[in-house]
Amino acid sequence: VIEMLEAIEADGGDTSKFIAKAKDKNDSFRLMGFGHRVYKNFDPRAKIIKKAADEVLQALGKQDSPLLKIAQELEQAALTDQYFVDRKLYPNVDFYSGIIYKALGIPTEMFTVLFAMGRLPGWIAQWKELRENKEPIGRHRQIYTGETERDYVAMADRA
Repeated sequence: VIEMLEAIEADGGDTSKFIAKAKDKNDSFRLMGFGHRVYKNFDPRAKIIKKAADEVLQALGKQDSPLLKIAQELEQAALTDQYFVDRKLYPNVDFYSGIIYKALGIPTEMFTVLFAMGRLPGWIAQWKELRENKEPIGRHRQIYTGETERDYVAMADRA
């Protein structure tokens, strides 16, 4: 999300241009941080993290940053533009978490790591449960349907 906001800023900060690109079915550009596979309406967690983002930016004196202005314009478009409303493309947790991380001075490359750290307790609990139930591999619904045998191709020889 932050990389997208930075790209919009580098291009002059005109969000309407990028909103038009996102609406163009012939353009591969997508607005990052909008929509959710499970929450088909506004993600309730996004409301909480949006409030936290506003508070963090205010406390750090960064409420006037150019990236935040771009983010707010995109957010407003998603909440009011009929294209986004019809498709239920509302800002999600990723949209706001990146803004908080950036405001705190965390390098963009670390965002995924921080996001995963929040999931670690759940992953560990799931692993513990599988071990306690003597389930060696947790792939209850996963059935591999690919090739059964393939020749190894060295990394240097791969296309």
